[in-house]
Amino acid sequence: MLNTTRRTPVPIRHVTLAAMLPAVLLPSPPGCLRASIPLRCHAPTQQPSTAAARGLLLRGARSPVVKRVPDGGGWLLWHQSGPRIALSTSMDGLRWSAPVSPDPLLPSEDWWAFDTASVRPSDVLLISGPAASSRRFPSSAVYWLYYTGSTDERFGSPFPDADVPALPGLAISQDGRHWARIEGDHHTGALFSVAEDGEEPRGREARGIVAPKVVTHADGDLRMYYHSFDETSQRHAIGLARSRDGIRWKKTGKVLEAGRAGSFDECGVRHGHVVRDRAAGRFVMVFEGVDADGRVSIGMAISEDGLKDWRRSSEMPVLCPSDDDDGWDGAGVGSPCLVQMDGAYDWRLYYMGVGRDGEASIGMAYSEGQALLKFEKCDAVLM
Repeated sequence: MLNTTRRTPVPIRHVTLAAMLPAVLLPSPPGCLRASIPLRCHAPTQQPSTAAARGLLLRGARSPVVKRVPDGGGWLLWHQSGPRIALSTSMDGLRWSAPVSPDPLLPSEDWWAFDTASVRPSDVLLISGPAASSRRFPSSAVYWLYYTGSTDERFGSPFPDADVPALPGLAISQDGRHWARIEGDHHTGALFSVAEDGEEPRGREARGIVAPKVVTHADGDLRMYYHSFDETSQRHAIGLARSRDGIRWKKTGKVLEAGRAGSFDECGVRHGHVVRDRAAGRFVMVFEGVDADGRVSIGMAISEDGLKDWRRSSEMPVLCPSDDDDGWDGAGVGSPCLVQMDGAYDWRLYYMGVGRDGEASIGMAYSEGQALLKFEKCDAVLM
């Protein structure tokens, strides 16, 4: 039942749901999954003087997914590097190592797969303790990597961000280094796909399911926030899907749409990342907003239950591109990843910035105090 075809340089195997459900531990053939070895953080790489621009942490990287290792084990940063997913480590979440080897995930070599051209990290669940052995999670793996995969096909859309067919995927690992793809119900191996012909949401999701970000609300209640392109409104919107096991998903509809005319997000919202606020008990979403000129900023919305009634915390973005013509993030900021620190009112916002030269990099901003209305870009060299 297992396809053990090996890829180079990273051995990856496909696993079907039927194959993994009965097992307490995943099989570990040589060269595939191995016994769990703690993933330790490397010593930080000193940033060069040119990296002192406010907020800048890591050049030449996209789509940050940042997690703190439990029990003071440091920080992990999954990001897109070219067509693949890379991993950097840090002891403080500010100064990051060069990508560790091997790369966590490469594009698939199976011609029929949904992710043959590129893979981009969207979210990672660190499952440890009682949750790791929960019956709801059919694996002992402690890392669940949700990602966006795409092919070389194009729709011919005048909207570049809606031109690439993209679908959600999942890979798992017991040690953070060696990964196995999980084949979803879709014939391409994706977890699920756009609405099929005849289904009501067809026009809204015909262009793809992008940036799957998952919140574990309770045992047996996982929620995935993703964005898609609404062909009717010609805008991006953020939708919700729910699951009992993290593998089989049911879409429930839109939760956040484009803002009013003249707003920073009037042309669509994308890349919604949701975190449950420990202090307030509510759900916080940070998201990309696109204005009428195509400028991308980061906004915030709040919901009491994470399912409905999402309301923007402000009519203004919480983070904007740099006003400096030479700023590393002067052309746009997006792909937000929100982390609540030990202090209930202390937050870090990791994000992707794009300079006017087109180079993408990763940076961080922070917010302190109960308001959580605006973030200040940090300076990793001085902090």
